[in-house]
Amino acid sequence: SQTLFLTLLETSELVVHPGYNVTFQCTDVNGAPGHVGWFLQVNGSEPLCIASMYSSDPTVQHHNGFQPSHMEMLISHRIIFLKITEVDVADSGHYFCGMFDKYIIFTNATALKVQGNLFNNLSPENTSVADLQMRILVLLSIIRTGVLLCCLTIFIIIYTTRK
Repeated sequence: SQTLFLTLLETSELVVHPGYNVTFQCTDVNGAPGHVGWFLQVNGSEPLCIASMYSSDPTVQHHNGFQPSHMEMLISHRIIFLKITEVDVADSGHYFCGMFDKYIIFTNATALKVQGNLFNNLSPENTSVADLQMRILVLLSIIRTGVLLCCLTIFIIIYTTRK
């Protein structure tokens, strides 16, 4: 038996910052129950299956090291979803939905670009969230120290003028 690959791709592009949640969706075009899955292709490499399931069974299998806590697949009323929680630059690539009954159909190709960060005006594009948190902590410490010095100066002035 031979497998036929049919590709129906409408490529769109989505650009987001790290930390955002992203949900992809496609419609199961199979007339009967079959296997469905989400795939990721990075830089023209071989596509990897993220997760798959039988369309009439809620059991999802994750593949190739993808974790259900980060990439969640579900199907509802013939709509197949892939939710990525807190995207990272490493999640960038082409995502597409695949269905298999008698042949494989790929649909809804989306190029996901994760770039920048949540606080672009505070740091360079490649700064990690931990670095941003540290910078904010240092800034708040400096402000707190300045306020304490002002209060201490006022206290000393009041104390010396009362003598």
